[in-house]
Order: sequence, then C-alpha cells, then structure tokens
Amino acid sequence: MSEVAAYLLQKPWLLAILCSVTGYLIGSVSFARIVYFIVTKNRKIESFSEKVPHSDEIFESDLVSATLVTKKIGARYGCMTSIADMVKVAVPTMLVKLFFPSEPYFLLTALFGVIGHNLPVYYRFKGGRGESSILGILLVINWFGLLLVNLAATIMGFITGSVLVVRWGGYVLMIFWLWYYFNDWRYALFMILLNFFFWLSMSKDLTRFIELKKKKGIEFTEEDVSEFILMGKSLGRALDRYSLYAVYKKLKTRPRK
Repeated sequence: MSEVAAYLLQKPWLLAILCSVTGYLIGSVSFARIVYFIVTKNRKIESFSEKVPHSDEIFESDLVSATLVTKKIGARYGCMTSIADMVKVAVPTMLVKLFFPSEPYFLLTALFGVIGHNLPVYYRFKGGRGESSILGILLVINWFGLLLVNLAATIMGFITGSVLVVRWGGYVLMIFWLWYYFNDWRYALFMILLNFFFWLSMSKDLTRFIELKKKKGIEFTEEDVSEFILMGKSLGRALDRYSLYAVYKKLKTRPRK
C-alpha cells in the first residue's frame, strides 16, 4: 500500500483525478433510496409534496434526501439515512487525509462526494441537498470549527429572528473560519465551492419559498418554518418570542401612551 501511495504522490494530477472520481462515485450512492427500498420494498420513492401552512398551496420538491425519508416513513429511518450519508463521504475523506497528508487532496474527495450526493450519476442526477454529507466532511476536516460556526449561527439567528440562519448560516461562516484556521486559500475555495453546490441544490426550494411569501402573501412564523424543515416547533417558537428582531417588532407595534 505504501508503494502505491508513493507512486501516486509522484503523479499529483493522477492522484487528484482519482480522489475526485472516487469521491464522486461513492457520494452518488443514494442511501435515501436504499433505506426506503429496504423498508417499503418499493424501488421508486415518491417526490416530496406537503401542504403549506395557512394556505391551500402545495410545496413540492424533487430532492431525494434524508428529509424525504423522514417525511415518508419516519424519523428513525431518516436518521439512519442521514448517518449513512455522513459516513459515505466522511470515511473516504479521512482515508485520503491519512494516506496523503502532505497536500490536501482530501478536499477534492470531500467536494466531489457532495457533488455526487447532489447530482448522482446512478439516478439521472437527481439527489439531495448534501447537508448530512457536508456535516460528515466538516467533522473530519475541523470538528471544532463546525461547533464554533454553528454556535455563531445560532447567535446570529436569535439576532435576526430567522431559523434559516440558525440552520444554514454556519456553512457561510465556515468559509472564513477555514481560511483563518488553516491559513490556506485552498480551504476557503473548497468551502466556497461547497456552499455553491449546496445553495444550487436548494435554489428551486428557496425560490418557491420566496414566491409563497412575496407573491402569494403568505405569512410564516418561525415556528412554521422550523417545523416544516424538521427542526421542531420549540426553536421556531423561541425565535418568534425572544429573538432580538421579535422583541424589536413588539416594541415597534406597542401602542404609545
């Protein structure tokens, strides 16, 4: 094995291609489909479709993910799917990091693993968002930073009153943290590209969400949003009541004496 590693280190472009292709092919394995088939014996998983709170509108999505499994057959299986999606990209990333520590080739394995998850070649490029895979990768690359940026995102969420900031703000903050921590532009570029593919996978859903709010005029509480994205009612309820933005709105609408 050491001889193979030594040979590949002499061929950096070949090693980079192997890391990328391997990451992509492993990332393309859809555990959402596998778990769904094991439980239901049905090879085809139905698309996400759910009634929008406070309206007659229907929210539909073609993403196939742990979230969809949770919605279709329960949280237990959704959790299993999420863990499998974390492991399938985290393990190859860790192995490349261990065998080739001189240069961050593992970033290619990680990045293309998420691309494979989101755009799987085995399933006509219809995959998931990549959240679980991203979390698995970041636990390998810098677990302390992952905890730190999520804490910062939670604080920012309670300032802005947004559950979406709590959930996804850490991915953006991680760009700056990795750049600072490793002092290497390649880590920042990696996280920028990871964000790009994540937000690209979310674009249709976010566009639909904005349409419902602005064009349809539907008012969502943070509790509604939190429950809809499977973060539970409690977080959203706390943001509706105690976030800085919520307190500001209450003070603004309070009748003056």
